[in-house]
Amino acid sequence: MANVTVSSDMPETVERIFALFTDIEHAAQHVSGIKKTEMLTTGPFSRGSRWLESREILGRVDTAEMEVTAFETNHTYTITHHKGGLRIDTTFSFEPIPGGTKVSIEFALNNQGLPPGLLSPLEWAMAGKVRDVLGHDLADLKKSLDQIVH
Repeated sequence: MANVTVSSDMPETVERIFALFTDIEHAAQHVSGIKKTEMLTTGPFSRGSRWLESREILGRVDTAEMEVTAFETNHTYTITHHKGGLRIDTTFSFEPIPGGTKVSIEFALNNQGLPPGLLSPLEWAMAGKVRDVLGHDLADLKKSLDQIVH
């Protein structure tokens, strides 16, 4: 299993940051790597919310069905999706700090049913790319926050 964590301090309240991050319907406006989202469920963002997310990855657009599998308002949530025999869990955490909020994103790749060690040679290369993508997503969201607030 490969895990990657990135974090960033954002100069706004947990509530405002959490609202921005969970605004899936407008995600493509806030994150440059996301090309389109399509909600599959109705109602507020919560455990069980599902959507299709189209993202540019390595120069091509890939669509995955996302689902919120854990949720605690203004504290944390986990998004899970499956691709090619892999389960991918991305956990977002929000912690109040002086002057704002510390946002952490942990990406966990689980090889469900694949032979043990099959991904080991690729994990180090994937970890670097995932860290870059998550860092870029955080930077985009921080920039969007600045535009919304100011």
